[in-house]
Amino acid sequence: MQLTESLNDVNSKTNSNSEQSRFNDNLQSLVAALGGDDNIINITHCMTRLRFKLADESLANKEVLEAIPGVKGVVLAQGQTQIVIGVDVEKWYNALSGVSTTTEEPISEAEKGKLFQNAMRVVAGIFGPVVPAIAGAGMLMGLLSGLIATNVISESSDTVFFFRSISTAVFFFLPMLVSFSAAKVFKVNEYIALAVSSAMLAPKLVDKAAMLKEVGSAPELTVLGVVPIELLNYGGAIVPAILAVWVLSKVTPFVDRFVPSSAKPVFTPLLAFTVTSTIVLSFVAPAGMWLSNGAGWVVSSLLEISPTLTGFVFGITRPITIVFGIHHSMTPISLNNFALYGKDLLMPIMCLGNLAIAGATMAVWYKQRNRVSKEQSSVTVGSGITAILGITEPALFGVLTKYTKALFMASLAAGIVGAISVTIDTHLTSYILSSVFSLPAYLASGTQNFIQAVLGVVGVFALAFTLTMMFVNVDDK
Repeated sequence: MQLTESLNDVNSKTNSNSEQSRFNDNLQSLVAALGGDDNIINITHCMTRLRFKLADESLANKEVLEAIPGVKGVVLAQGQTQIVIGVDVEKWYNALSGVSTTTEEPISEAEKGKLFQNAMRVVAGIFGPVVPAIAGAGMLMGLLSGLIATNVISESSDTVFFFRSISTAVFFFLPMLVSFSAAKVFKVNEYIALAVSSAMLAPKLVDKAAMLKEVGSAPELTVLGVVPIELLNYGGAIVPAILAVWVLSKVTPFVDRFVPSSAKPVFTPLLAFTVTSTIVLSFVAPAGMWLSNGAGWVVSSLLEISPTLTGFVFGITRPITIVFGIHHSMTPISLNNFALYGKDLLMPIMCLGNLAIAGATMAVWYKQRNRVSKEQSSVTVGSGITAILGITEPALFGVLTKYTKALFMASLAAGIVGAISVTIDTHLTSYILSSVFSLPAYLASGTQNFIQAVLGVVGVFALAFTLTMMFVNVDDK
């Protein structure tokens, strides 16, 4: 990797542009504070963070990183160095896109034993890049529901048919989005991964299953005379897609060993696709559906045992999971709930958590407004407003991690209102961003559901604000 040299070249060409020059200087400082080019093994990003895998994490200088303009926080967790940037994260990522592995990443015995950390890193790596796409489609579905419920537009109109069709298509083909993202995590060819996931969604196989059911036969095929293929509908199925790419990452190097060098460009992709697709559709993908159904059963069982306690636990832990960068672990749970039950009770808690963070941040601003500089006060109130809009990292790392009692008050408020939200069945029917702008999506399940959602976000903001005002002293960080 010669990232530093690349940035120097860019910098030399843009001396006339002082803003671009300063940005490149910040990038160079970031790379240096991470231990240099050779210490960076891999880089990914989610909606607000750069996520680095470093060869030697001890070389990362957290204090220097936090002092770089544009960096809002640094989190060392789950075997990653996470740099909180905010809404400009894609700009930073694109500028750093020259970072890539020059050798295979060594996996130590200690790392192999970190099951939870590795699992969270995989989840974040897969779902972080996918979230904007599914959130955009989900928001479109939510807005359509809101317009229909308020009689602004007719449900039978061509306009609704068109926009509903393109938005639901995103969720049907979600396995392809997930497989492309997973291919980067498992380090296999993204387009072969897409080919495997498209095989799972093959229209001919879906039609064949429907035809067999119509005549009373089991939806199964026998390939090569011995391999049973159960014909299932994998539209929207994310666990089978992830498992498929993992299998591809094992099959590809295996078959590659048996192919002569001159034939590799043709026969390695042929064998990797054919063997993987057969293995996946014969038993891996059905097993993935079984796991998905099992996970859904666990969540539904928890909700049946005690919806109030379930809502409280998910709510009180929401701000903390964001701090440590493991909040994407909720995404597959919610997507699975949508696929199995057509609704999800847990995603509204994400929005409640964000508004709780906003409420606590605004309370800190109110307390400190006459005690700190105008610039610092502006940063605090700006972070609170940004949290209302769905981006909480500036508030968390710029304000609440400095006032840990305020962070606890935000968590407590999210837990209390989250418990109420689940108890009264406030839910969503599609994946959306956790923002006040997403509230119209709740109209998809009726006016009562929408009113509950509005009262929830207002209530959690007010409760977090009040608790912080009562129990937090801004002089005690």
